[in-house]
Amino acid sequence: MRTTVKARFCAFAAAAAVATSGAATMSGVADAAVSHPGLRRLPTVLSVHASKPVARQHLTVATISGRLSSSRVPLRGQVIWLERRGPHGHWNLVRKQQSHLLGQVTFRVHQRQTSSFRLAFRGSRMLKPSVSKTVTVKAAAK
Repeated sequence: MRTTVKARFCAFAAAAAVATSGAATMSGVADAAVSHPGLRRLPTVLSVHASKPVARQHLTVATISGRLSSSRVPLRGQVIWLERRGPHGHWNLVRKQQSHLLGQVTFRVHQRQTSSFRLAFRGSRMLKPSVSKTVTVKAAAK
């Protein structure tokens, strides 16, 4: 019982330190606290936005950007996956990238046809996984 209370207190103190200092990493004391059983992972939110598609030669070019946060605190250094919906409805990995200082990621896509994309965060020991909404990038008319 004492270990669980101590672990929860450490996790709360680490989250408060991150929120008040403006630091965006969830490591160190917070990661050490999650090794205790009974501790819950923090929820995450992943937003997504697609730019207006532009026709370039025979391809459509668009930028897909997103932001990962937990309780309005941006999370940097986390791996974000860009996924495209396949012809049978399955999601396929296109690329992956680490989130920047403010939890942001940006992907440039080049395509020939209309496609649906989403961003996915697989989670960590401290953070719950999350998936963004789906955005559709239409093939630009020439």
